[in-house]
Amino acid sequence: MDDIAAFLDARITEDENAARRGSLPEEVWGVGGWYDPQRVLAECEGKRELLRYAVMELDTRHSAGVLRLLARPWAGHAEYRAEWRAAAGAGLKDLTA
Repeated sequence: MDDIAAFLDARITEDENAARRGSLPEEVWGVGGWYDPQRVLAECEGKRELLRYAVMELDTRHSAGVLRLLARPWAGHAEYRAEWRAAAGAGLKDLTA
């Protein structure tokens, strides 16, 4: 579980740094873009809190489900591992059963 938590921490940090530098992808940056720097930073803060909660407060079974769901947006990342893949449409109940 430490590996997926470290992976998530690194991806969140990348997003935070991109928002602070103003180097978010062109298609989501700019006027009318889905993400603006403040929204990205707020989203990162929320993801970090969920990550902390999953690692520090949940039992291993439930933590694993939450972490897999948090990692889903980065499934195409080179460092993403196939064993972290949550079934499409799977909710927490499905992942922790």
